Amino acid sequence: MNTEEKIGKVLGELESDVMEIIWQSKGPIAVRTVTQSLQKKRQIAYTTVMTIMGRLVEKGLLKRKESGKAYIYKCVYSKDRFLTRVSRQIIKNFIASFGWSAVAHFAEEVNRLTPTKRKELKKLLKEAQK
Repeated sequence: MNTEEKIGKVLGELESDVMEIIWQSKGPIAVRTVTQSLQKKRQIAYTTVMTIMGRLVEKGLLKRKESGKAYIYKCVYSKDRFLTRVSRQIIKNFIASFGWSAVAHFAEEVNRLTPTKRKELKKLLKEAQK
């Protein structure tokens, strides 16, 4: 599963597309710029993009600042930091909802991974412990 698919499981398709554009911009960006970028792939109204970006502000993923008659937006989290935060929240919710027996079942599934995938997972766990 690529990163865009992972983000799409947390955000809606349009929200994900907007965030991808903003992450790629690496700096403050206006609704008009995001709209123009989206219009290369699909027909979309400026007001729709403005609404989506407003929702992303409400969700705490974007910050906005007035710039003349418009707003300039920037990310609160880098893409990697966003994925880390979402992953942690999913795991917390998983344990809260299903308890430790679910974690034991997860461990069983880890044992079913290919040796290469298990090695990658162990490497990630070691890095997380630092």
